[in-house]
Amino acid sequence: MKILWIVNMVFPKIAKKLGAETSASGGCLLDLADGISADPNVELTVMTYYDGEFKDIKVDNIRYILFPGGGNRLLFDSNKTAEDCKKALELCQPDLVHIHGTEYAPGYEMLKVCGDVPVLLTIQGILRRISKEYYGGLTFNERLKCLKLKEILTMKTPTAYKMLYSRNAEREEKVLKQVKYVTGRTDWDKAVMLSVNPNLKYFRCNYNLRKEFYESEKWSLESCERHTVFSSSALYSLKGLHIEVKAIALLKKKYPDIKLYVPGGCAENGKIKNPSGYIKYINRLIKKYGLEDNIIFTGSISPSEVAKRLRKANVFVVSSAVEGASASLCEAMMIGTPSVSSFRGGMTDLLTDRVNGFTYDYSEYPMLACRIDELFSNDKLACEFSKRTIPLAEERHKREKNPKDMIEVYNEVIANERKD
Repeated sequence: MKILWIVNMVFPKIAKKLGAETSASGGCLLDLADGISADPNVELTVMTYYDGEFKDIKVDNIRYILFPGGGNRLLFDSNKTAEDCKKALELCQPDLVHIHGTEYAPGYEMLKVCGDVPVLLTIQGILRRISKEYYGGLTFNERLKCLKLKEILTMKTPTAYKMLYSRNAEREEKVLKQVKYVTGRTDWDKAVMLSVNPNLKYFRCNYNLRKEFYESEKWSLESCERHTVFSSSALYSLKGLHIEVKAIALLKKKYPDIKLYVPGGCAENGKIKNPSGYIKYINRLIKKYGLEDNIIFTGSISPSEVAKRLRKANVFVVSSAVEGASASLCEAMMIGTPSVSSFRGGMTDLLTDRVNGFTYDYSEYPMLACRIDELFSNDKLACEFSKRTIPLAEERHKREKNPKDMIEVYNEVIANERKD
């Protein structure tokens, strides 16, 4: 069985070999690809774009077809992208094309040229919901404080990104109306996709985590650093860092030593270098509430460092205004870090409030502060959440089972199409 994946990142293995850049996101695909390609009956090819020359190269069991053009090819529909998709089809001769994500152009262009080759779509974010919630509840005046001259001149303001998501959401809707088969991870993404196209065949498929989270030691009360919070990456308004900052300001009154660690971006001495307009606004909030010693930006960190920080954190927080199935929360649950998540999107399929974690209404930062306080002050509850969440995560992210389940989906889609 020949499978062609369309992805929006350069996998680390091939990036290292070619000296190319890769993305910090999309890590859930890596272990899944390794598991699928280990099956002797599967030939897996991965197509993407990067800033380099055309490459058709095999590393381990996976064939990579990389086209030049980088971000421009990913973002914008074009005849050249359609030609590239045709070339990938000719080179691979796939039995099935698996498109990962509707955010970018190659998947949409592939649908135009794939002919009778069956297509399976995995949605990674509901773009119309992301577009609607992009500002994360910031008021108009707060958004004005996020403006930065350089970002205005280069069209990289929050408004510009919201417009980009809105435009891509139109493409997403076209894709959903054209495909017949989709995979997802939560009842929420199933409901949203079926609201666009009720004729879709939906497969619920869990993904693997990055290998470091299978190999890591688990969280324990004895090894954690008290009164510390580790956040998912939250460097733009949709992710709700401004909500977390306000919650930390409330908690500092009771816990003067509280620390919030925020990963992502490029940081030095706990501060973001060359901050965006949104982070400049966050920095003003930090100064306003006197949190200069309480909020630390870690910069971009490796998966092993993320696992280490999750083990050391007292609490993990996801504060997104909208979220499908946060990979960061899944990783925290695998480690066993007591977690709090906004009650948005598909997150309640992961955490059950007061059973294996806490949820709260997104904008209610006093409630977020209260939830964190409960875990800081109630060791028994924190340990109970940790013990309950680990087996759930281990079941959801079974390293050997999930690739086999995906291969079964491939076989079913191919068989269905051959019947027709």
